[in-house]
Order: sequence, then C-alpha cells, then structure tokens
Amino acid sequence: MLDYLITCVAISLSALAAVWGLKQAPARVGFYLLMLALMSWFVPWQWLPDTALPEVSAEAWLLLGSVDLQTPLLAQAATVAASSSEQIHWFQQLTFGHLAAALFGTGLVLFAWRLFNYLLLINRLEHSAMQKNQRDVDGVQYPIHVTQLFTPAIATGIFKPTIWVDSQLLQRDELPSVLLHEATHIKQGDLVWIWLICLSESLFWWNPLSRLLASKARQKLELSCDEQCYAKLKQQYQLDLASLLLRPLAESSAQPQHCAQVLNMVNSKDFNVQRVKMLNKEKVMKMKHLAIVIAALSVSAVAATAIAASESVVTTDKIAVDQPSFSAAFTDQQSSLLKAALNAKSTQPAELTQVVANINAWQKNRMPLIGREEAMLKLQAFSLLAHVQHRLGLYQDVISDFASWYPEGSKAPFFLRNITAMSYLQLKQPDLALNELAILQSEIGDDIRPGSVQLLAKVYIQKGDYAQALAALNHPVVQDHTTTNMLKYYIYTQQNDEVQLAKIKAQLPQAIANKPAELPDIGVPGSPLLVKL
Repeated sequence: MLDYLITCVAISLSALAAVWGLKQAPARVGFYLLMLALMSWFVPWQWLPDTALPEVSAEAWLLLGSVDLQTPLLAQAATVAASSSEQIHWFQQLTFGHLAAALFGTGLVLFAWRLFNYLLLINRLEHSAMQKNQRDVDGVQYPIHVTQLFTPAIATGIFKPTIWVDSQLLQRDELPSVLLHEATHIKQGDLVWIWLICLSESLFWWNPLSRLLASKARQKLELSCDEQCYAKLKQQYQLDLASLLLRPLAESSAQPQHCAQVLNMVNSKDFNVQRVKMLNKEKVMKMKHLAIVIAALSVSAVAATAIAASESVVTTDKIAVDQPSFSAAFTDQQSSLLKAALNAKSTQPAELTQVVANINAWQKNRMPLIGREEAMLKLQAFSLLAHVQHRLGLYQDVISDFASWYPEGSKAPFFLRNITAMSYLQLKQPDLALNELAILQSEIGDDIRPGSVQLLAKVYIQKGDYAQALAALNHPVVQDHTTTNMLKYYIYTQQNDEVQLAKIKAQLPQAIANKPAELPDIGVPGSPLLVKL
C-alpha cells in the first residue's frame, strides 16, 4: 500500500511541476501529462509482475526454504512475539482491505449518483427544448437544441453529440464563437475525457492530489479548446469571450447546479478571466518545453519501476545467480567478491579463515549499490560468508555478523533466518533458534518448505520435545525420505517406542538400521556463488 501511494504521489507531483513549467506551451501537452498522472492512481503498481531477472530455485540451497508455523500442527513452535507479529500482520491486511473497499465503494456510489443526475438533467433539457435543428459549425452538421441553461452552451453525448444553447444567447453576437467552442470540444474528444475525469474524481474523492489533477485537467481542456478557436476566429473569439464575461447570461434557478461539474469543463469567473488573458500569449512548443515533458516522463518511469526495485529477490523464494541485466557496478563488485572468496571450497582452515576476513573486508570497503542490486549482492555475500564460517565452526560469528550486516530495523532477507537458526542449534540454544523460525514465519506465511520443517523438528529434538518434533515431521509437505526417517528413528529410540522403531527401521537402508540411532548433522548453509568458485 505504501509503495503504491509513494509511486502515485511521485508521478502526480512531477506532472504538476511540469505543467507549471509548460504555461507557454500548447495546453494539450499539459493536459496529457495531467491525465497520465491521474490514470496512474488506477494502476496497482504493487501487483505488477517483476520479470527482469532470471532466477534459480532456492531448493539449490541447503535448508533455505520457508517454514509454516501457522498450522495447528506446528502452532506451538511460535513464540509470544511471533504470535503478536502474526496478529498485527493479519489485522493490518484486514484493515487495509476493508478501508480500500469502503473508499472504492463510496466512489462508485458517488459516480452512480452523478451519472443519475446527469441523465435526469438531459431528460429535463429534452422536454424543455424550445427549438431543435441542425446547424453547420466548422464544416460539420450538429444538432442544436435551444433551452434554458446555467451557461451559454454545453455539449453532451459521446455517441450522438448534441450542442445545447441557452435561449438568451440567440440574440447575442457571441453565438458563433460559442458554437465553435462546443464543436471543438466534440472534435477533440473532450466529452470522453471529461467522463474519465469525472470517474477519477468520484473513485478518488478522498484523494486531494487526484482532485487537484482532475481540476487542472479540466482547465487544460478548456484552454486547449480556446487555442483552437482563437486560431480560426482570431481576435473576434477573444472579444466574444470577454463580452460574455462582462455581460453574463442570467442563471436559471431551475437548473440543478451539481450537474455542472459533469457537463462543464470549467465554469468560474476567475478562470474565465484567465482564459481571456491567456489568448494574448503565443502558445508554441519549444525545445525547453520538450525537455520539461521528457523530465516529467522520466520521473514517472523511475517511480513506476521503484516498486520492482524495492520488491527485491530477497522477498521471494528464489535467488538469482546470473544477472545479465544488472549494472556494471554490480558485476564489478560481484567479481571482487568472488576473488576475495576464491578459496571458499578449500579444506584448509587457514585458507578458510582468510576467506572470512576477505569477505568482511570487502563488505566494509565497498561502495553500496541501490535497491535490488544492493539487496541481491549483500544476500549472496552473507550466505557465502556463513557457509565458510559454518565449515570452520564459527557459529557465534555468524550470529554477530548477521547483526552487523543487517542491523535491527533493516529488512533482512527471510532466507537468512534459516542460517541463524542453524547457528543457534549448533550453539545448543534451541529457544533462540525457535525465535528465528518464528520471525521467518511472520515474513513468509504459508509458503512452507520441507527443509525448514526438518530444521524445526531438530529444534524440538534439542529441546527434548519429541512429540512436537514428530508432529513437525508428520506434516504433509515433508516427504518420507532417509533424512526424515533418520530423525524419526532417533526420536523413537529416545522414546523407547519399540513398535514404531521396528516400522521405521524397515524403511531405512540396512547400513543405517543396523547401527544405533544418531541425530543427522544439521549441515552447512549453501550459497549460490559456490557454483562460480
């Protein structure tokens, strides 16, 4: 929700700033920029797919899956803090969903009400029309209906356009200019645009920026029409516009004024004065105007792609390994990282210790990247660092470096919670490992992976809670393979359950079943960069 608002606000403000700088440019240019910004509020930016990067499955990582602690089977694994986090997350989703539905529903009702009043007005105008005839306006025959209006004239009908003229205008010299003005609105498709503006005003009634954009767009439609009419009638059009301003028609008390915002582009005295003054200024598209338009579109493009950058790969269950679309800076830094970790596959403790020092030095001295690239590179580097540290038995260092690389309050990739949980298990601190898995659950929700469930079972085994460990291993997502059966073999041995021991031994390889039950090793975290070393 926040990403959506930030993106739309950035696009809207850039459009408003550009329109301010385009005062001397043709009004239609500013109108299209305003409509672009107005339509951006209809785009669900946070739901757009991100297909910029090739990816490989996280299953290539050891135990870098996700865990589901929400199911009744595993619910007791969550700490009080994790439960509170889940409740808050659920409440926020519920609140935002209901709020959005209420705002949208109110907007639809408002639009329906305006449409209903518009239809009522058209029906009243039809019944009160004094004259109905055809008249040539700028080379096109239009139906001209004479009635009582609140304004000199209006144009209605998207499919069958009609020009409505106030009866008082028939005796005025400004009639040709007024008819040309309404005919120009029809030719430019302004009747379609004005209904689209009306829809946005209704749906985003709660949004001051959207209402401001709509108001400015209405003004630009009027100014654009004035420019076209002035090009044909020259000074006569400006004189007629000023004359109508100085000697306005008497308003009809029977006219429902709330329909004016649908039928009229703009109808205010101050703006009409501005219209007259603007006709004194030449409107020509210049290079500086083109530069302003390009700048506004560039800001909009950056804002539109900002979510894709913020929704980095660390919030999914996949990790990119090859990045042909990444920047040169990313490629250079990754190459430096690979060079620093050149001996990460070594079996010599001294060389592995040097790799740890090299990666930490690389992280400390490098220039941070931006957005997605920074998140990706940092994730790759830390997973490689943790892999080497686990091989050296430096489990506390993994915890310390994680806190240093991802300080409290920063968005740590949820994958890494599996690594920190593994580290706490090696340190014989199952409660802290359980907390890490609870944090993982609050981030990933129901997207469960077998490796994470097995890790959860090992946490319970270390705590001596064999019933919960078996409950985890009996989860439907956990397949009946050797590692799972070895864990059950160990649990049944601890429980002295001879019946289940006999069953599970029958499913194990003979070499394992003939030996005393042993708890399988936790393993070493994997890293996608290992394939490049």
